[in-house]
Amino acid sequence: FGRTVDLVITDINVGILYVFAVTSMGVYGIVLGGWASNSKYSLLGGLRSAAQMVSYEMSLGLSVVGVLMLSQSLSLVDIVNAQAGTWRGVIPRWNLFVQPLGFALFLVSANAELNRAPFDLPEAETELVAGFHTEYSSMNFALFFMAEYANMITAAAVATTLFLGGWRGPFLPPVVWFLLKVFAFLFLFIWLRATLPRFRYDQLMAFGWKVLLPLALANVVVTAALLLGG
Repeated sequence: FGRTVDLVITDINVGILYVFAVTSMGVYGIVLGGWASNSKYSLLGGLRSAAQMVSYEMSLGLSVVGVLMLSQSLSLVDIVNAQAGTWRGVIPRWNLFVQPLGFALFLVSANAELNRAPFDLPEAETELVAGFHTEYSSMNFALFFMAEYANMITAAAVATTLFLGGWRGPFLPPVVWFLLKVFAFLFLFIWLRATLPRFRYDQLMAFGWKVLLPLALANVVVTAALLLGG
């Protein structure tokens, strides 16, 4: 009865590439915001953020390559549809269970991209006062904070789409399932901020280049080998 309204505005056949292309431009706003305030603390915070986001962007992109190979599509709708059904009638066919390493890498890299603890070096109070937005107040300061939490919601929505089956789930309406999964990721981000201590900057960069990047490359190679081997 009635007309079905999908939770999709438009289905772009390169959807995941579009998402990564748009979100990667956020670093320019942070760098320019730190530079324009004419403060050494803000400038250092902006440069730190740029280096951090560029470093972890590679691991973030490689972490989803396994998902793309499994779904054989760059479309977000096709990725969700590829996760339909269950194993043995109980376990959902989410990419979380097929790509656990990719999921862990995505979660850590996304947290670093968001400049959230323990990766909040651009805003380290003990070193840089408040980081790249030290000199901002009123609505300008509010816009930076709104952007940070908008990034959190975007990362949670992308993770839900790629690894938790998107809006798919039994009994409840699709929009309820999607919101529940997004809220679960948001809770995780906030819990990590309140739980883990901050890295030193050298530890942060070494972790991104020497740990996450090799693991992401290994995950791509192993996934490709398993798919080719049948």
